[in-house]
Amino acid sequence: MLNNKSFAPGLLAGSKEYSYHATKVAKELLMYVEFTGHQYVSPEYVLMRSHYCHYLLMHVISGHIVYETDGCSGEARSGQAILMETQITHVYGSIGNSEISWIHFNGTHFHDLMEYMISANNGSHTFDVSSNQEFVTKMNDLVQSYGTSNLYPEIIVSARLTELMGLLLGSQSSSSMEIIQSSIRYIKSHYSEPITLNQLARQAGLSVSRFSSLFKKETGYAPYQYILFTRLHASRQLLTGTVSSINEIAAYVGFSDASSYIAAFRKKYSCTPLQYRARNSTCGEHALSIGSGRDTGF
Repeated sequence: MLNNKSFAPGLLAGSKEYSYHATKVAKELLMYVEFTGHQYVSPEYVLMRSHYCHYLLMHVISGHIVYETDGCSGEARSGQAILMETQITHVYGSIGNSEISWIHFNGTHFHDLMEYMISANNGSHTFDVSSNQEFVTKMNDLVQSYGTSNLYPEIIVSARLTELMGLLLGSQSSSSMEIIQSSIRYIKSHYSEPITLNQLARQAGLSVSRFSSLFKKETGYAPYQYILFTRLHASRQLLTGTVSSINEIAAYVGFSDASSYIAAFRKKYSCTPLQYRARNSTCGEHALSIGSGRDTGF
């Protein structure tokens, strides 16, 4: 960790910038910080690059920042944050005086997550965090830690960066995201019962076609796929943790008959339920009874 004297134009008194050289382990396995800072900037603050560190997360504490990246332009004012890739041509600067906190970082496979976050944010690189005090506090804590001798372990830094991304995305909870999350909660609580697409669309207050399109956009699955995979995954716990019959398990997780359950299970997992049970059973003297617990993650 090094307290750098930055040569960026337009920096005002009190600005601080830090660099950090991550270990090989962090670079291969984790998300990690490369540079970070808390700065006061004037209208002369303009940075234009064709290539720099991998990604930038900037919180505009006060003022007005404008930017252009990835073929689109935008702005962020007090209480907003910017997420952009900085390995490509980009430019950003201040309109008037601003106070900013920022982190240049990288992480294995982060590009895919960033693409998802921008898409979920309606294609914008600007995120509103004005009402998200948890994001503001944790971003400030991580940035300020690099100005002390008590750096967080790299595994903790990685977890903090991941948490910041979650808080950033959570701040943008749109009505469409909330609708689909409500549908997901219903599916996870009622997968053992008959669930129809018409029923889910009606609960969401949408047409079937609109609901299906929105569900696929938010989850990556068609509704019927999500219901099917939820049921199949729940059945795996019952196969390995109970001595219930295939007929009982099929009925419990919402299949109309065992043959359709077996066919769907074989298609997804490339083995029959009985073969899966034989390979993975954890049943012992005190086997669980069916319905004693649910794990519906895929």
